[in-house]
Amino acid sequence: MFKFLHTADLHLGKIFYEHSLLEDQAVMLDQLGEVLSDTSYSALLIAGDIYDRSIPSPEAVALFGGFLGKLRAARPDLAILILPGNHDSAPRLGFGRELFAKLGIHIAGGPEQGFEPVLVTRQGEGCAFFLLPFLYPGCLGEPEIESSSPGDPVRSQGRLAEIAAARLETARIKAVEAGASLTVLGAHLFTLGGRESESERIFLGTAEQVDANLFAGFDYTALGHLHRFQKVSSNTWYSGSPLAYSFDEALDTAGPDQEKVFLSVELETGAGPIVTPIPVKPLRRLRRLRGSFNFFYRDSINDPVVKEAENDYLEITLTDTALIDNPLPLLRPRFPQLLSVKQGEAFARLFAGSDDAVPALTGKKRSPEEDFADFLTGLYGEADTEKLGLFGELLTELDQGAEQ
Repeated sequence: MFKFLHTADLHLGKIFYEHSLLEDQAVMLDQLGEVLSDTSYSALLIAGDIYDRSIPSPEAVALFGGFLGKLRAARPDLAILILPGNHDSAPRLGFGRELFAKLGIHIAGGPEQGFEPVLVTRQGEGCAFFLLPFLYPGCLGEPEIESSSPGDPVRSQGRLAEIAAARLETARIKAVEAGASLTVLGAHLFTLGGRESESERIFLGTAEQVDANLFAGFDYTALGHLHRFQKVSSNTWYSGSPLAYSFDEALDTAGPDQEKVFLSVELETGAGPIVTPIPVKPLRRLRRLRGSFNFFYRDSINDPVVKEAENDYLEITLTDTALIDNPLPLLRPRFPQLLSVKQGEAFARLFAGSDDAVPALTGKKRSPEEDFADFLTGLYGEADTEKLGLFGELLTELDQGAEQ
């Protein structure tokens, strides 16, 4: 039995609603290290998007470097396999790969290296790992056959995957003939039928989606790119991101199948993979709450649901029919990790009140004074004459300045 851990989409250094998640990510990496202290694991595979930016912050690089150093010290026998995703810069991530390989840290610096397997042997059983980075237009060096201009590079993700899959299958068969009893592919791509969330950068159109059956020859395909943990086929899985990076992955809306996990994978020759999700306990959860402004500001002191969420990352939707002026700083003393406040119902009521509420849609011309008066009425319940007078004076000054 060959056992390894699959994760992806760490997005180290991510800024979420202007808030750094480095502290949360450090806790997550500590948990990953604790799981891998189990010596039954032979390898760790990280399937892309190590960082959130192609030029990561020094703090994010230091965090990942510290994690690798501690993991290598604790588990010198563990193979560490890393491939770049669409958020990473492959050349930057692959810097020093030849030196790191001697330490058992294998980094795919480009797509051509994805066809060269890394053989990991445990108790006489060899597993060949292929690490396929995110594929960019022209990265495989083959021209587009259907192009009207000779020499045009292949741009479609689907076509790039087909080309890569054919080469991978040749390399896979060669690895098996050389003695590998198991083969694993790590890749960063968007498969047909995969369920995305708000936190990924998803391309438009099915031409950018890849048929997972292209890689059916592998004993297991470890995918990154989609942040929802999900099974694509009997031998193909997304681990999902180990932390929630959008509010549609929040605790109250994601559902039981969207628990954030690492995937423990056990492989045996001639049998299907045994995949076991290992839950990740975040430093702070993401939550969505609904209620009136007064409920959150004053009346929810003893509400058990709200009390439990006080220190989580929050998105609050206010159900008031009147707009609340600048509610976020008013609520933040109670909820220090409040990141977003929505007032959809109040805005809907504001613009549904009359035909001229949205003049661009009705075709009626209105003066700036009328628009400003309606704005004040919606915000405060009435239009203050002093504010209207000051607004009129400013408009007059603007008009006079334009005429000079």
